[in-house]
Amino acid sequence: MKNEKVIFNQSEALKGFAEHYEDGNSPVWDIGRPKQPFIEIANQVVEPILDAGCGTGDTSIFFASRGLKVIGIDFVENAILRAKSKVEGHNLPVEFMVKDATTLEEWDVKFNTVIDSGLLHAIYDKQKYANGLKHVLNSGGRLFVFYFKDDPSSPGGGISDNELKGIFADGWKIESIKYVSQDTDGWKMNFAIICRIS
Repeated sequence: MKNEKVIFNQSEALKGFAEHYEDGNSPVWDIGRPKQPFIEIANQVVEPILDAGCGTGDTSIFFASRGLKVIGIDFVENAILRAKSKVEGHNLPVEFMVKDATTLEEWDVKFNTVIDSGLLHAIYDKQKYANGLKHVLNSGGRLFVFYFKDDPSSPGGGISDNELKGIFADGWKIESIKYVSQDTDGWKMNFAIICRIS
């Protein structure tokens, strides 16, 4: 029997994700460094960078330590507070802010790269999120996204290649989709590189 897609309610999602950061806890996806696919494509990343759903900031900090300007956003305040504490006193070109990634269409900041390390599959309105990404990403800019592959074991059923192509059909070109086996904690994950073309 196929796992049905779960539709996430925004307030429920915020509550659920916030619980992962309560009482000093760390979520299982917070491994203290960027996921391996982001390290492998580091030389392809162009500033300014948006790290959408940055959590406690490890991927943002990795790119900022390479001298690249980064803004990391997350809608969980405790995650952002932890991210800010990690860079305190370190003169890195990174800024962290509490922001809902589904409101990017309301933002006038522009980026050449967007990093998404595990946010896309948790977004309740993926098309709205993609439209927001298109709004903030300059033409020719790239989205690097790490997400649950479609599989009955994936939370919410994951995202199929066809679903990804549908989400990013208008004004985007999917350059690659790669199955990832490292840093997945046993989950089936994909890593896609998607270019904004118009």
